[in-house]
Amino acid sequence: MFSKSTERTGARTPKGRYDWGLLSVVTILMILGIVMVFSASYPRGIEGYQNPYFFVARQLMWLGIGIVGLIIAARIPYPFWDRWSVPIMGVTLLALVAVIVIGAERFGATRTYYQGSIQPSEAAKIAVIIYVSAWLTSKGRRIREVRAGLLPFGVLMGAIAVLIALQPEISTTILIVVTSAVMLFVAGAAVKQLAAVGVIFAGTFFLMIYYSPYAGDRIDRFLASVTNPVASDEWQVSQGVQALMRGGLFGRGLGNGLAQQTGYLPLSWSDNIYGVIGEELGLLGALFVIVLFALLAYRGLRIALRAPDNFGMLLATGLTTSLILQTLLNMAVTAAVSPPTGVTLPFISYGGSSLVASLFGIGILLSISRYSVDAAVNQNTARVQPAGRYSYERVDLRRGNRRSRVSGAGGRSAARAGGFQSNTPRSPAVGDGRVRRGGKPAERK
Repeated sequence: MFSKSTERTGARTPKGRYDWGLLSVVTILMILGIVMVFSASYPRGIEGYQNPYFFVARQLMWLGIGIVGLIIAARIPYPFWDRWSVPIMGVTLLALVAVIVIGAERFGATRTYYQGSIQPSEAAKIAVIIYVSAWLTSKGRRIREVRAGLLPFGVLMGAIAVLIALQPEISTTILIVVTSAVMLFVAGAAVKQLAAVGVIFAGTFFLMIYYSPYAGDRIDRFLASVTNPVASDEWQVSQGVQALMRGGLFGRGLGNGLAQQTGYLPLSWSDNIYGVIGEELGLLGALFVIVLFALLAYRGLRIALRAPDNFGMLLATGLTTSLILQTLLNMAVTAAVSPPTGVTLPFISYGGSSLVASLFGIGILLSISRYSVDAAVNQNTARVQPAGRYSYERVDLRRGNRRSRVSGAGGRSAARAGGFQSNTPRSPAVGDGRVRRGGKPAERK
């Protein structure tokens, strides 16, 4: 399996060294998460389940499953996901359709299986990143063409966004679309294409807000709290801000926060755990968490820059972007910058499928890191990507000549923009007018 994947993507032989810096940062986040979940949830565990360890025990169970997933993903050569991207995307779409029909309803939304423990939209984040990475890689420079790039990309993202928004899961929809747009930009799409994606997405978003009572109610309550979040009737926003304010510089100490003891901060062990961190560990603790996620972003993007091929580069970029955007969105809710979204803080918040999906994504990043090459080599050498080996390349709206388009003299080249290099390694005997050894002129493609 490995030899075929390596031949197909141009990936080099793994050196057998994982990115231990990334793994160390994630380990610290997981340990902090266990401590904070217990501190935030033990009053609720005693009150509702007569067991102070109820939530932390379940968190440890899901953490164990996530670690197993991380190990498996790290051991699988990452070209494997390129080969199986289409079946993975198909299963994901079926799961998203099924949850709308037979899913469990919680808090006014139908987005989970098994009494709220399994949320398919979390797995969809990883699946979409894998598929989009493979799809963009197969397009190469043609991604700048409307019929080959923007149009099919918009149809794909629209179908996924609608399925997730119907649950409704607006925040996850935003995360997936924005992450995919970032990957499209890194792949070399023109700025006008990104602007078109932004306009279409913004219009669709406002339509969903207008016609969805669930989303509209959250937006209305948030807007009412913008001017004075502490005195607002939006109790979740106001309690999150007050928890951060009460923490001061050094915090009130573990287990001494009022937010979880009084129950005024809803889901303090999950969606609003950053408020508990700010109250119990203070400003220094809250900044420490930000530093950890900044280090995670650095290690993830470093892996992307050192990836030996375009698929690995896009895959690492998408996974890192998704985790960081989710982190920023969770913190924005606690700081009253964003309306309540239900997005968890990766590796720290209580949650089953979210924790497992995040750890699985880290496992894929570790797998990519095994193939890392020197960054200077990547800057001076085109990432090798054999053309014409993708079965799903033919699923395209383009007709006629399927050769790669050559950018005009005034266009932005992929090399200057940090985007894709040419899909096919340049040969001095093909397409450049040079003369072969036999004296015959080279034939052009």
